[in-house]
Amino acid sequence: MRVVQLSTTDVMGGAALAAHRLHEALPAQGVTSELFVAQAAGHGPHVHPYRIIPGAPDAVNHFLFRVARRCQRRIRLDDSTLFTLDWTTLRGLPLCQLPPADVHHLHWFADFLDFRSLPRLAQIAPLVWTFHDMNAFTGGCHYDEGCGRFTGHCGACPVLASSDPEDVTSRVIRRKARALGKISASRLIVVTPSEWLASEVRRSPLFERFATRVIPNGIDLQVFQPVDREAVRRRLGFTPEDRVVLFAADRLSVVRKGWSLLLQALAPLLDQPDIRVLTIGEGETNTLSGPRHHHLGRLDDSAAICETFNAADVFVVPSLQDNFPNTVLESLAAGTPVAGFATGGIVDAVEQGVSGLLAPTGDVASLTQCIQTILNDDALRAGMRTAARARAVACYSVARQAQAYRALYEELLSDAAPPGLREQPSSASSLT
Repeated sequence: MRVVQLSTTDVMGGAALAAHRLHEALPAQGVTSELFVAQAAGHGPHVHPYRIIPGAPDAVNHFLFRVARRCQRRIRLDDSTLFTLDWTTLRGLPLCQLPPADVHHLHWFADFLDFRSLPRLAQIAPLVWTFHDMNAFTGGCHYDEGCGRFTGHCGACPVLASSDPEDVTSRVIRRKARALGKISASRLIVVTPSEWLASEVRRSPLFERFATRVIPNGIDLQVFQPVDREAVRRRLGFTPEDRVVLFAADRLSVVRKGWSLLLQALAPLLDQPDIRVLTIGEGETNTLSGPRHHHLGRLDDSAAICETFNAADVFVVPSLQDNFPNTVLESLAAGTPVAGFATGGIVDAVEQGVSGLLAPTGDVASLTQCIQTILNDDALRAGMRTAARARAVACYSVARQAQAYRALYEELLSDAAPPGLREQPSSASSLT
């Protein structure tokens, strides 16, 4: 079986990293996986970067893709808000370089694939589409911050500060409905890593014809595992007495990741001399400065990321809305307890009171209490370390994820479509 994974990049960003981990795990399950991307950080025999000018150097193609991306980003928002339209300046051109496949597996393809090309893609081979955020069924936002307008026609978008019910988001929804209306329900299965995102998909008129499954992301448990914690802490300049709080995000400026709420939650703790704060990610951390704050910037090396999680006593994930953060899996696999808000897929991954403590979303005082409880109770923390690792081993190995996807590919390719995939009358006409 040959499967082509389609993603904007191969490793940059949480969604791309999740796709790449699956891509590398599938061969052990007897699946030949090819990764087709707009931009590749590294080239292997099964990674195929799209080339706007075939034969041109990588640097030229990377530059041209950045230009194309800038041209189609007609809506400019601040760096903390991601908003992507349904069309690209590339239109259907990437399909001309697509490797042959029995199944096309879509991941995060913003700025790379045009929605108008999806019906053609489904004709070539059936589709598995893993949603890593909400963009597929909204008018452009990747997280709706709870507005819920995607359950209708979008419009009057709060992200765009719009009061027009027929604004660009409403037009995007209608175009998406027209494209999806051309795809048979037996040719597409939607997958979400979290129960929360699956429930949001089921509220969307765009995807109510299509089967939706939940398959959690996986992680390589040989790479992310408990290591010599004391040695790692010494290398990072921590003493055995230090109590280390870790925060990690791809970009600290993303509002929904909760950086500002983390600062509020930590404020009552920073008068304690043994508290240390360790952060990973791109962005300024001037609001938390001083010798007790260690900022490592962006880390792309998995071993270094694993060591950082091992150095922490607690990993804090104060997200206001999130699907299924890779960082939570990395923390569990390293045996580090998690404190955070009970939102999205974080609830799926963290067993309350067992591998971590979760506060009501947005309740900063409760989050402070969760952090304090884990830091102050050595016996509780030790038990949570063991439970966190056990949770990762039992539920989140990348091998387990790859097995689930292989079974799904086989189901999609079977001659007789199962009941969940039988053709149903389209309700998308109400949106067109």
